[in-house]
Amino acid sequence: MKIKPRILLNIAIAVVVLAGAGSAVQLMLAHRRQPDQRKRQKTILKVLAPKIKPRMNHRVKIVDYGLARAYVQPLITPQVKGVVVEKTDNFLSGKYVRKGQVLFRIDPTDYTLSVQRAQSRIDLLKAQITKLEQEQKNLVESKNIETSLVKLAAEQLRKVKRLLEADAGSENEVDLARETLLGRKRQLQSVVSQLALIGPQRRQIAAELASAGVELAQAKVNLDRCTITSPVAGRVLNCRVEIGQLVQAGGNCGEITGSDIMEVPVSVPATELKWLDEEALGLCRYGNVAAGESAPIKAVVKWQQDENVTWSGCLDRIEAGLDARTRKSTLVIIVKNPNPGTGPELKVNFFCRVSIVGKTIPRVYVLPREAVLPDGSVYVVVEGRLRRKSVKVARFTDQKALILPGSGIGDGDRVVTGAIAKPVIGMEVKPIGKTPKTSSATTKPALAS
Repeated sequence: MKIKPRILLNIAIAVVVLAGAGSAVQLMLAHRRQPDQRKRQKTILKVLAPKIKPRMNHRVKIVDYGLARAYVQPLITPQVKGVVVEKTDNFLSGKYVRKGQVLFRIDPTDYTLSVQRAQSRIDLLKAQITKLEQEQKNLVESKNIETSLVKLAAEQLRKVKRLLEADAGSENEVDLARETLLGRKRQLQSVVSQLALIGPQRRQIAAELASAGVELAQAKVNLDRCTITSPVAGRVLNCRVEIGQLVQAGGNCGEITGSDIMEVPVSVPATELKWLDEEALGLCRYGNVAAGESAPIKAVVKWQQDENVTWSGCLDRIEAGLDARTRKSTLVIIVKNPNPGTGPELKVNFFCRVSIVGKTIPRVYVLPREAVLPDGSVYVVVEGRLRRKSVKVARFTDQKALILPGSGIGDGDRVVTGAIAKPVIGMEVKPIGKTPKTSSATTKPALAS
């Protein structure tokens, strides 16, 4: 079988092309440029670990939240019963009333008559005392007269006896004289007995007069109680009385929320109480503090719906025991409201943030709370290596941890205050004092969260 010349030509051309391509590849490989060899750089992790310094005279602040409530919220309860004949326009829910302002009046007719009745009895007893005093004077005069008559009768008896001894008289005359003397003595004894009864009668009338005076005072008090006034300055919470209504003594006729002074109870852990100045407890008052006296524990109350609205207050008391549900202590802050129209008013159920000023710590280390690990230790950088130290935290806040000197760290220690992705004790790190603005491919700063 013969191969055609054209096919042979194509095969020859293909062989020549392949041979040329192979030669070109070998030439390129022989003259290629070798790439530059770079040494692998060592990656050192940067961590936020500034040198710590103690904070001097650090003032502890206890911060928590609470709902405002009225310091006083009295019920309006009349002490006498009767029909309401008058009611002020301000005794309505939401209205402001002043302390001592009349809220409503009860019909005073019955109580006015009681006053008059008691007064009449007193006048009668006083008249009896006047009469008794006159009787006493009369009896004293009668006693003097009867005493004189007794003396005369006794002298007459002696005369008659002398006449009888001289045979100038008779036994009959002696008996008559003796009978006259006994009659006068009996009369004198009757006057003396009547005079002796004046003292008990006077004491009896005096006691009745005192009792009548008490009745009159009670009647006047009941008459005054017909006018019901507001015991505090504040806003009416509710009103349950109308004109013409019969009210009973002790009945609930309304309620007033005192607005002059408000209180904000806040619940704090019992461990926080040690940071309060015990000597200043119970000194919450509004006025100048005399020289040498302990100042009250101050507090700042801030309304959460408006950060610009704040009130000054002070710690009034710590409620007894712990809350059964939260196991916390309740601190009660007292706030004096400004006069109406002169400033924002703290109202009932305002949700507030309360900052209470506590003790002053002379020297303390303040770290971010996240710098303290769950097991109570911190990461520190020692000679470029990551180490771990146990510390004793004196107090935690929402964002800070307070560590007293001698509790595991000291001046100049580089404490890691930022988060580390995969910490390994002993790893080489580079401490930085503050967060860097930029980072390269070979550095990975550990920033605080």
